[in-house]
Amino acid sequence: MLIFYFLMALSFFTIFINGFQWIFKFNIYNANYISFSFISTILYMFTQSAIMFYFIGAGKKIKEIILENELDKKIYQEVIDIKNELFPALTLNILIVGTAFVLGGGVQTKALSKYWHFFMFYLGLLHYVKVIVVQHKSLIKNSDILSRIGMQLDESKRQ
Repeated sequence: MLIFYFLMALSFFTIFINGFQWIFKFNIYNANYISFSFISTILYMFTQSAIMFYFIGAGKKIKEIILENELDKKIYQEVIDIKNELFPALTLNILIVGTAFVLGGGVQTKALSKYWHFFMFYLGLLHYVKVIVVQHKSLIKNSDILSRIGMQLDESKRQ
């Protein structure tokens, strides 16, 4: 789970630096703004996809364990609640950051005003801060659910 925190911090940092790179026109290891935006966006998309797949996989496994061991089914509702809170915000942020990336290409080809890109970029960055907070809370809740499932399994095996 620590890897998710590292990836979230790294992807936020690269997107943030990419914004500064665009404003102040400097290169990072000979990568200009356009080249570095590919790297930061790909890292961001990978991070968000990995987090989504973690919650999908963990939820599926929790459901299987509950059904196989006849545990309290109320716990699975908490898993669904986590997904209902996290996935809409995460999906919206992926859409905003992806749109900002595409609009950046439009600005570079002079087909679009830079202010559209500015707006989407900063909206995506600010919304990403919110998403990171929601992801953090969701990871904590998911860990708590896994602990409770483990305790219920221990109790059922003792009996």
